[in-house]
Amino acid sequence: MVLLTVDSVSTSIYENLLTTLIQDIVARTAVNAQRIRSCYGDEVKPYYHDDLGKTDILGRPKQQDSSIYFHCENCNRDVSANRFAAHIERCLSRGRRR
Repeated sequence: MVLLTVDSVSTSIYENLLTTLIQDIVARTAVNAQRIRSCYGDEVKPYYHDDLGKTDILGRPKQQDSSIYFHCENCNRDVSANRFAAHIERCLSRGRRR
């Protein structure tokens, strides 16, 4: 016959609690991994990381903002992307000056 003591009962409760927590964590992790695999597949391409900051996350060279131009339909001029908002504000308010 097994002798029940406070020490043996507390050890049994502790081990049971730890086992339940570990099983819960493993089950949740497995479900999350399965959900991610069903959404993205098994072969997910990692992002490209450049410490110098010269390429984007796909490994392509970054394009400078100053080399991007937009065409203003109001005045038919090409405007640099980093000045486009200021240009539009000036260009559209020309006829409304007081």
